[in-house]
Amino acid sequence: MSPARPIRPPWKSGAVLVCRKCSGNKALDLRRWLKRRLKKEGHQDHIQVLRVGCLDICPKGRVTAVVQPLPGHAGGGCFVVEPEEEGEDFYRQVLKLLAPAGPPR
Repeated sequence: MSPARPIRPPWKSGAVLVCRKCSGNKALDLRRWLKRRLKKEGHQDHIQVLRVGCLDICPKGRVTAVVQPLPGHAGGGCFVVEPEEEGEDFYRQVLKLLAPAGPPR
């Protein structure tokens, strides 16, 4: 059996992991909204938004999201977001952490 080997995923900068359990009962689906917004702004090739299992943080009235850059990119972190009120701010933070310099392609 061959050893596990690292690969380069199709997205270029990193991923945003959104807790499925937290986001399931909110009026605004943070993952879907963020994914659409990134596509509209031309960042879909650089940043992937994924729904993942419970992240065991469980903030009341908020959604947990982890911004995970690929090797070679700075930044990242864990966030708790109220999607309707803080979605735009979170979007700007994601771009600051993961978007490549210059205009989107």
